[in-house]
Amino acid sequence: MNLSNKRRTKAATASAVVLAIMLTMSACGSNAKDPSADNTQGNIPTVAPTDNLPEETGIAEPETPIDNGTNSENNGEEVPTSNPISAEGIYTGQIDSNSIEITTSAGADSYRITEELTAVIEALPSDSKVKFEYTSKVDESDSSIKLLYLTKIEEIK
Repeated sequence: MNLSNKRRTKAATASAVVLAIMLTMSACGSNAKDPSADNTQGNIPTVAPTDNLPEETGIAEPETPIDNGTNSENNGEEVPTSNPISAEGIYTGQIDSNSIEITTSAGADSYRITEELTAVIEALPSDSKVKFEYTSKVDESDSSIKLLYLTKIEEIK
């Protein structure tokens, strides 16, 4: 190995060590207070450990879920069932396993789909004209977002 290769190797090793130290310091936060030592900030809740675990396994059993009108086939999201809206448009394609895009005269929108509609969606060719029904719901976390749920879709031939 010649001298320039040794220098490059040493320089690369030194750079890697410096980078590792910098990443460690930034992740640890060198100026951060220990939140367990002082809780004067008010936004860090202190939680006492729980002692209500079963003695045999130490693992708590999950509680039975309460059916509050959510659709388990749509990732637990509540799908509105009232006042379906009918429309026609061009099926653009599937965005992900839970959403599709349809372009109407008002523009392109994404619609959440249920497991029942997955087979129908997979049979639709892209850019086909479709007749569909959907319901809408205002997002609880942001009232400016309207969520659209597809309830029925068929190709117009």
